[in-house]
Amino acid sequence: MFATALWAALALASLAVRDSLHGVLLVWLPSGVAVATMHAIDRKQWPGFLALLFLVQIAVILYNGTGFLNALGLAVSTTVQALICTDLGRRALGGRARIPRGFSHVIGLFAAAVLGCLAGASLAFPFRPEQTLGELSWWFLANVLGVLAGAPLLLALRQAVGIGAKVQHLTWDRWFLPAMTLVGGLAWLCLSFGIPELIPVLVAAMVFVTVRYGEPSPACIVLVYAAIATLLSLGGASPAPEFTSDPQDAALTLQAWLLVMLATTVPLAALLTKQDALAEQLQGRNLSLQQNLTIFDLAEGLAGIGRWRYDLVSGLQDWSPKMLELNGLSPDLAPDPGDVRALLPDKGEALFGMIAANRDAREAYSFNYRVKPTGQVERILRISILNEFDQKGRRIALFAVAMDVTEQVRREEALEMARGRAVQLAAEAQLLANTDPLTGLANRRCALSRLKLLIQQAEKAVSPLSVVMFDIDHFKRVNDGFGHQMGDEVLIRVAQLATSQVRAGDLLGRIGGEEFVWLLPGVVAPKAHQLAERLRHAIEESSGKDGLPQVTASIGIASLRPGDDVERVLARADTALYEAKEGGRNRVKLAA
Repeated sequence: MFATALWAALALASLAVRDSLHGVLLVWLPSGVAVATMHAIDRKQWPGFLALLFLVQIAVILYNGTGFLNALGLAVSTTVQALICTDLGRRALGGRARIPRGFSHVIGLFAAAVLGCLAGASLAFPFRPEQTLGELSWWFLANVLGVLAGAPLLLALRQAVGIGAKVQHLTWDRWFLPAMTLVGGLAWLCLSFGIPELIPVLVAAMVFVTVRYGEPSPACIVLVYAAIATLLSLGGASPAPEFTSDPQDAALTLQAWLLVMLATTVPLAALLTKQDALAEQLQGRNLSLQQNLTIFDLAEGLAGIGRWRYDLVSGLQDWSPKMLELNGLSPDLAPDPGDVRALLPDKGEALFGMIAANRDAREAYSFNYRVKPTGQVERILRISILNEFDQKGRRIALFAVAMDVTEQVRREEALEMARGRAVQLAAEAQLLANTDPLTGLANRRCALSRLKLLIQQAEKAVSPLSVVMFDIDHFKRVNDGFGHQMGDEVLIRVAQLATSQVRAGDLLGRIGGEEFVWLLPGVVAPKAHQLAERLRHAIEESSGKDGLPQVTASIGIASLRPGDDVERVLARADTALYEAKEGGRNRVKLAA
């Protein structure tokens, strides 16, 4: 609504200057209002705006005394003109939120304005009161200047009041109005008195203002110049009386001159805008870099991190004071201490040896190394190094950061020792929990637990399992006749003899005072009988050596049956053992 009201106000004011005050209009500002508005709004809003603008145009033209058909034709021409100028202008800039930043952008905008206004002037020509070439030229140039000068200035003013994104660059300071006043004064002198010498001065002033105030300032200059010319033409006079007395010829001359002025200064303003943008971008990056370096320095001091960069091409180094301190060197040697190998505690063997070994590494690599400066305790440093390569794959630089990890490594070493000791103690505790302390064989709990597992495995694999139970015959006589110490020695000897008969994967355990169990996975009863007989013979033949009393053993064997559990299979083996004893001892008996 505001844009259409502004369009109507400027159109009525311009028509009043032309018709009531008989002034010459060099610029048709309403066309700039239409293009600026369409450039500022979203493309989806164009139909609604153009429809409203179309109605307002018809109303204004009818109010000026023009017939309805002519008003309709003129409204169509200006609507089409605004649509073409804005669409082509956006395409030239690559989007509505951009400004010209190069010569190609400027050419695109000028072409958009010329093509759009040419189409509008051609459509409007049949509906104009005067259908002459001069009238067509004036209409065309006035609209071109309105688009090229009015639209940028209106967009800048829109931004200045805080509406829309920042897309224009214009410096509004206290010297802007005096500068525009100076330009207006020069234009008045030049047009009123026809002083040719002032033209270079006026051009120089335009260039100065453009350089000083940025992108929309050429538009301001053109509008000031056009306003001076219009003021001089009030009452039907020529806007440039010293050049030509014919108002129409003077208007066309001045319009062409203003168009040339825009074509001269707008590219300069675009290049300056691009330069300012690049300068701002560079300044922002420098500020960001400075902030990052400040943060890095603070972090370095807080975390005790040192940094080092070595340019392999130039040979220049950059050691931070902390990096030198960590390596046992004086911080005063920063930033380039030269060849530090002779200064390092180990002549740099650990550090530079690892660097040489990783010369082709493409990813960052880390390692610990130890330094022991003279008169100081040994420190452990953790360093991370990144190789830098050029496009040909040659290593050109090293970048490294390091920190003192002595306390951390000491804690880790102590923790690892404590962990290893805990594992050892746990293993010893587990061994003690599952081992008979006298013979070193598996105790009853361990043997029964293993038997349960072997039964489950045998049932799952449908494989045989035999259980051999044996005890020492008349062991009470040994204890009574020779003492308990000798009885313990006999138990140990029998355990050793039995262990020598055990196969890999078997389990031998002591499950009672003089009672033992031998678990034979994968062994059927006949084979178990052979093994048990061999064990019986070994005990009979070798138990009495080294001054120990000779003993014998009775043995019972039971093989796993379907549905057996630990208690059942042990019970059958125990029954067979009892039968062996009843049968005269020192013999092997298979369970029935």
